[in-house]
Amino acid sequence: MAGRVLHVRNLGRRLSDDFAVVIEALDLDPGEIVVLDSASGTGKSTVLGLVAAAIPGGGLEGERLVLAGREVPMPEDRRRAAPDRAGFAAPDVMGFVLQTARLIPFLTLEENIGLPARLAGLDLPRDWVGHVLDRLGIAALMARRPDQVSVGQRQRAAVARAMVARPALLLLDEPVSALDPANTEAVEALIAELAAEVGSAVLLASHKAGGGVFADAPRCGHEVVRDPDGVMVSLFHRPGAVLERQAVA
Repeated sequence: MAGRVLHVRNLGRRLSDDFAVVIEALDLDPGEIVVLDSASGTGKSTVLGLVAAAIPGGGLEGERLVLAGREVPMPEDRRRAAPDRAGFAAPDVMGFVLQTARLIPFLTLEENIGLPARLAGLDLPRDWVGHVLDRLGIAALMARRPDQVSVGQRQRAAVARAMVARPALLLLDEPVSALDPANTEAVEALIAELAAEVGSAVLLASHKAGGGVFADAPRCGHEVVRDPDGVMVSLFHRPGAVLERQAVA
């Protein structure tokens, strides 16, 4: 895995008449970890949605989103549609772990974990898949459905789903917030271990990152400002960045 994994400039979205979220500048290289730990309500999940191209950008001047070397085209009607993600967000490019597992209830854990790769036409390396399942402690649960395992086991399956294709970029949205303290520490450590083995870049949104595995990881810069049109803008940027500001359309 080589080359810059993520390059973002002036990517943002106005969420209401008086509030917007903007990523001014953010770059991630293989193996790099950056934590979003701003206060609740400042748009951490929106940042991940913008990076994942699940939320379309608002068309700011100089807007760019590049994933694993591929420029992400934005749709013409940004109000109605997100970018077509199939061409650039395959599971070997991007893995995403949400706060809750979001597993499909009528599929087994094995089917859930393999589904993104199957839809993308990817052949998963059997040895790596077995290693991921063993490290996460769920190898013996593959025939069970989500309602037949614990919350912690479901979240481990969600981590496996994100990691089995060896993604260049791993997005984590409060991945351990629903877990008990023992599971929190264990799952965080396993995420960090597996990402390091693959060389995945990691962008983590968490209010629990002050302790544990990610305590010393660099923090994304954040501030809230009022733009020339009076809109409150939650700005995210690489640490130490000093950038020109513009109104949010």
